[in-house]
Amino acid sequence: MTGFTLIELLVVIAIIAILAGLLLPVLAGAKEKARRASCKNQIRQFVLATQLYGQDQNERLPSGRSDNFDRRDEHIPVICTNTRLALLSYAGHYRILDCPSLGGRFNQPLGWVESGYGYVIGYNYLGGHTNTPWPAIPGHSGVWTSPQTFLERPTAVLLTDLNDWSPGYKKTFAPHGRNGPILRGGDFSNEDAEGVSSEVIGASGGNVGLIDGSVHWRRIAEMRAYRGSQLWEDEGCVAAW
Repeated sequence: MTGFTLIELLVVIAIIAILAGLLLPVLAGAKEKARRASCKNQIRQFVLATQLYGQDQNERLPSGRSDNFDRRDEHIPVICTNTRLALLSYAGHYRILDCPSLGGRFNQPLGWVESGYGYVIGYNYLGGHTNTPWPAIPGHSGVWTSPQTFLERPTAVLLTDLNDWSPGYKKTFAPHGRNGPILRGGDFSNEDAEGVSSEVIGASGGNVGLIDGSVHWRRIAEMRAYRGSQLWEDEGCVAAW
């Protein structure tokens, strides 16, 4: 009985390496599809929690304000303590407040607390904000109006994935890239990207939840950029949906 020659072993190893190179992207893509489906379901649960809240509050949506003493100082990825408590009481679990793709300070039982403002969640919550429409961010044309009640148009956008960035704070979030969330420097805020847009660092798109409870996927190329902070421009938040 003869053994394998060195050349034969090298050929086998090369074939295995090629097969692995072909299969790994496919597996990563399949995992990302599962994450998107899970995220879509969580957004539905989030919207359902707001609907249950509305049934007990004369059809009003939970407030979009922050805990800041200046009621104008609002940011769409930030909710006040009372809104978080209300959502948790109707939803029953803290995980509905964050996209399943996000780790780090997200998806924690006590939440991501930003001192003086409240809780940073893993989505953009667009309901119950004051003084909208907020003007377009410089260099962009997107203007949005915050829904206040469930009696308004059912196609109003209520919740979106966190495709957000801030050149001032040097943070960029992209929860859904081609093969999963984008990570630069091992942090979901991607500070190494220097505050460029989510699209620039590889975001593929995001889930968008409407006030009627429907959720759909939107490609990043189809999104528009909007002001995500009432008082701030580049120093605050820019969001795409």
